[in-house]
Amino acid sequence: MTIQDYSQLPRLDLARFIQFTNVAPDATRDDIIAHIETCARHGLNAAMVSMYWVPLARDILRGTDVKVATCFSLGSGTESIQGKVELLRECIILGADEVDYEPNMGLYLSGMYAEFQQEAAELVKASLGLPFKAMLEFGYLKTEAQKRHAVSLLVEAGVPWIKNSSGWGPGSVPATVEDISLLAELCAGSNSRVKASGKINSYEKAVALLNAGAELLGTSSATAILGLSPAPVAAKTEQVYSY
Repeated sequence: MTIQDYSQLPRLDLARFIQFTNVAPDATRDDIIAHIETCARHGLNAAMVSMYWVPLARDILRGTDVKVATCFSLGSGTESIQGKVELLRECIILGADEVDYEPNMGLYLSGMYAEFQQEAAELVKASLGLPFKAMLEFGYLKTEAQKRHAVSLLVEAGVPWIKNSSGWGPGSVPATVEDISLLAELCAGSNSRVKASGKINSYEKAVALLNAGAELLGTSSATAILGLSPAPVAAKTEQVYSY
């Protein structure tokens, strides 16, 4: 991976790096439609939505270049390996283009490194080549040595994308230049790439994280970062979606 200089990147060109996220548990259908329509209107990299809304996102984004992204195990990661495999398969069946998952951090913290890596390897196999991201929770890892070791296990398992955090739950932490630089260093020369997530809420921070080695940014603050007006609620549009 070659790290580029994004310091002069026009604000609106950032859209192609941003996976705009709304996975709020109280988000209504109208909220989700407005969110996805914003992604379509402004050419965001992806609309990140909860699993249930994936078919709706596919409907709205049909004919655009915006991808449908989803996630599972957010903030927990404690399902069985087979349970996670089935969740991943369901994401694929629903039509997701990309899927993020949270590793079982309890395995790693227990010193069960082989089991931690096995989970990742089984999910890579079940992903069938789909872009697949591990939301590694750096908030649970107290030393750089732990971060390096955990990342190396995921890289060796063949996880295509590795994140510093889910941005959700007790293990989440804000993305920092230091952590993203470390991830980029550890993924260099492998098939793994870096996505940053957690409190990315300004143009300046987004550009700094790209300069540190992130290739994607996960954020719920895309409109603020890009200087866009909030989307109108979907109930006011004449468009009717089938899902």
